[in-house]
Amino acid sequence: MNDSLTRRCFLGSTSTATFLLAAGCSDGAKENHGSDKEKNGMAYSELIEARRSVRRYAKSEISKGEIERIVADALNAPSWKNSETTRYYAAIGENTRERLRKDALPGYNAANSANAAALVAVTFVQGESGFNGGSPANELGNMWGAYDCGLASSYFILAAKNRRWDTLIMGIRDAARVKEILGIPAGETLMSVIAVGKAESKPVKVPRRPVADVLKTV
Repeated sequence: MNDSLTRRCFLGSTSTATFLLAAGCSDGAKENHGSDKEKNGMAYSELIEARRSVRRYAKSEISKGEIERIVADALNAPSWKNSETTRYYAAIGENTRERLRKDALPGYNAANSANAAALVAVTFVQGESGFNGGSPANELGNMWGAYDCGLASSYFILAAKNRRWDTLIMGIRDAARVKEILGIPAGETLMSVIAVGKAESKPVKVPRRPVADVLKTV
């Protein structure tokens, strides 16, 4: 692969979830410091109301440091025995980001993520979460990794919104192409690609089910 397209940085340690930055390891993009409110973050009730899936983005840039701060917050997600098997591969360089968008996403997701500042592939390491001594702890097996990865992704999108970044989780993608472009190891399962950027317009909240439809107390 072309070095200019596949340059990656390893950040963190083996005791924390890995974060890799694809094609844009330098922190040349402008930092998103913003207002005091932006630095202090939102109240939780405000945050969960504000976070919506965004499918139309205005052009923007995001720095390595900003992605690092979002991932640092996402590391607070719970995981099997604190195994932290979730991994993030963030394409912030334009060449890699556009290659990923056009070559590894179906047409509708490529269109939905146009102008996003980053595309973040989220994976989990196989055979660790949900396993004791190499054996599955119960019938879920590797599904524990998917469960933990889903929790981590939820934390990631909320952490991003807390820093005024909008997101879209895209589960339909060409896994083999994503892994090839970003150099993801064979021992990791790709769960999704998350677009991160600035919404072109304020997203409209889709009505949610009444609590009575989804909750049973006994």
